[in-house]
Amino acid sequence: MKTIDQKSALARVIQSITAWQNDVPETIDRLAEAAIEAISSDPRTVERQVEKVAFDVLTSTDRFAGAGIVSIHPTVTARARSLMWWVAQPAAGRSEPIPLDADLTELGTYQSGLEEIEWYRVPAATRQGHMTGPFVDYMCTDQFAFTFTAPVEISGELYGVAGIDMTVRSLENEIETLLEALSDNAILLANHNLVAISLDPRFATGSRLKPRDLETYSIIEVPGAALSIAVPH
Repeated sequence: MKTIDQKSALARVIQSITAWQNDVPETIDRLAEAAIEAISSDPRTVERQVEKVAFDVLTSTDRFAGAGIVSIHPTVTARARSLMWWVAQPAAGRSEPIPLDADLTELGTYQSGLEEIEWYRVPAATRQGHMTGPFVDYMCTDQFAFTFTAPVEISGELYGVAGIDMTVRSLENEIETLLEALSDNAILLANHNLVAISLDPRFATGSRLKPRDLETYSIIEVPGAALSIAVPH
């Protein structure tokens, strides 16, 4: 049975995680709405309209590391880049986000298979929002990151996905001390078994817990998130 202190610590962890991702749905909706409005009225303006929102998003908060739209729909790609994505560069001392160049990233080599990448494939198939990661985001941050994406649809037709990147470090800064108050070996899991943040030295970020490992933990789901807190029995 959890003590009162443990329950309080758990509540604080959940509250902090909720606050960390609180603006994600609204932000993705803003990006999608900008794309939908441009595609519906004048597809030639789609990149410019998405850029305006991405710039506002990335310069108004340091929680987001990247933002934009990715599309393989011919209406979009005939008039704009498939990858309309901008990246915050605080470490480089830049005051403005920079556009991500597909030719200088892994996307340049697998763009023809974009439909198979999780952050595109899942929301495209389910038509619902999805969190991918944590994974090492070589395209944008060169850090472990989460990518949140949702479908961009017009009259039921898929035109791409809208999304944002958030680094694991940004969440770790918010909750690491709170996790320590919960347990010396507490773990934050993504999508049930993928390690996002671990105080247990046996498990590194990005590794997966096996069923026999999970059996040694109490798992507490974070409401409204694809994240859960694992506390040793």
